[in-house]
Amino acid sequence: MSNRKMLKSRRAISGAVTALILVIASVIIALVVVGFAFGLFGAFGGTPTVTQVGTGTISPGSSNNCATSTFVLKSSGNVQIVSAIIVGTTYSGTPTTIDLTAGPNTVTITFNGFTPQAGSTYTISLGLSDGATVQVAVVAQ
Repeated sequence: MSNRKMLKSRRAISGAVTALILVIASVIIALVVVGFAFGLFGAFGGTPTVTQVGTGTISPGSSNNCATSTFVLKSSGNVQIVSAIIVGTTYSGTPTTIDLTAGPNTVTITFNGFTPQAGSTYTISLGLSDGATVQVAVVAQ
């Protein structure tokens, strides 16, 4: 049998099927890249990233012997706040455990025995369940 006849007898993938496979692969790759670019797969990764959105507030509570701070944290996954302390003081916040989910979370923490000075900015150090620490800025009302 000649070489020409052998080549004709072999079947190859048609050009249309090859093009279809390439288009499907390109779409899948594009979706994965867009997913990572917009943080859609952040919850599947390692430790979540937690950042503050805007500036929070801290206000005197209903009694003069406490202050309530409110701020927004954006998390890329599920994690807990296990401790909160006003930097430069010994005042720690209650409750001691707050659950954060992926996305924006409004957090309220009460500091017993602390009276904020109106107009002052305070930094709150938050300890997370994964061992990370997040610094949050709050302005006294």
